[in-house]
Amino acid sequence: MLNILKKSKNKEDKEREEIISELEKLSELIKENEILFNLSEDNNMLEAMIYEQKSLQARYIYLLETARKKGVKIEYIERIK
Repeated sequence: MLNILKKSKNKEDKEREEIISELEKLSELIKENEILFNLSEDNNMLEAMIYEQKSLQARYIYLLETARKKGVKIEYIERIK
């Protein structure tokens, strides 16, 4: 019985770490997208970057909601616009 609890705890810890890691990656990708957007002059590239930014933000919000539902506490992740 104790082994089952340990495995369950490890699974929860792993899941928590994966969510936090993904949120951190997405935060970096959003920042990179903003930088490239500000440097770009091509209208087609700007449009593509707008769609990518919205996609990244939607994924970020989804993961935050998933984390909240699973009771994952996030100490600090830089806010995105």
